[in-house]
Amino acid sequence: MYDFRGLNVLSNFPVGIPEWHPLQDKFVYFFYTEQILVFLVLKNIPFYPDLTQHQPGHSDAIFQHTKGREQFLLQQLPVAVIGDILGVPDSDRPRILHFGELGAPSLDIGLTWKQYLQVHDGIVGFDTWLAGHLQQLRRSPGDDLMSQLIVASDEGARLSERELQATAGLVLAAGFETTVNLLGNGIRMLLDAPQHLETLSARPELWPNTVEEILRLDSPVQMSARVARKDLDVAGTPVKRGELVILHLAGANRDPNVFTDPHRFDIERDNAGKHLSFSGGRHFCLGAALARAEGEVGLRTFFERFPDARLAGDGSRRDTRVLRGWSSLPITLGRARTAVSS
Repeated sequence: MYDFRGLNVLSNFPVGIPEWHPLQDKFVYFFYTEQILVFLVLKNIPFYPDLTQHQPGHSDAIFQHTKGREQFLLQQLPVAVIGDILGVPDSDRPRILHFGELGAPSLDIGLTWKQYLQVHDGIVGFDTWLAGHLQQLRRSPGDDLMSQLIVASDEGARLSERELQATAGLVLAAGFETTVNLLGNGIRMLLDAPQHLETLSARPELWPNTVEEILRLDSPVQMSARVARKDLDVAGTPVKRGELVILHLAGANRDPNVFTDPHRFDIERDNAGKHLSFSGGRHFCLGAALARAEGEVGLRTFFERFPDARLAGDGSRRDTRVLRGWSSLPITLGRARTAVSS
């Protein structure tokens, strides 16, 4: 939906940034400041996941659809973090969850007409709600990033309402569904490899590398696309100016010339971080540091809080092509620990 500068590439959607604004450097700096991001994630860990009242041994669906009502427990962490960034009060955070769910398929290709209309309704709804939210922040700014962007100035220039809306849209589009998929994919991979959980219990310093290996082997974003700006030759294949090229990031992540035994899940792989799950160059994911922080803290907290968690069924994958995640992942959590080291 948005490129790295928040530009809207689908003309019928309501928000977009016409050109880069100096004030948005503050936004970029925020997302590349690791200490700020880790603090933001840790601050919201008490709310993730809110399963303390479950019955031990009960089969709890981490992702599930029940009687038309969606319950995505792992979404609580990214929603809370996004809420903090955008200055969303707790009472409005279910709206972020709702809009994120409706808008997530916008990152995919080959949508049905029904899916397209749902995405459109979700994005229009988010844009309408956001306009009122930004006005509230103008009247009563907080210490969140969005408030800072509203009140900050650079030689008297301020971000326009449209630019602010596009910046918030970028946060939602880039920071919601992809992080949920990272957490879900990681939980499933680790439950399928209990020997790695034993290793991580003894050597928790391996958690950052584990997240990199999960990103490499089961990337939340499987592919991307680029438009050629000039005629060129790519590995013997001619590409004409203006042609669309699909990049299969997940395939590159299993390149045997880069990764030894590339299909093996190895949390001690010494070059796991060389994956392309966050793309590269000027297209490198703005939220990469935040995703890594949420992945590491979220996965570690989950398994320290529920050390006896076990799969309670096969689960089912989302019917998406660009994004890879779970639509249902039933898990027996076991008894919860109340104190974790994260």
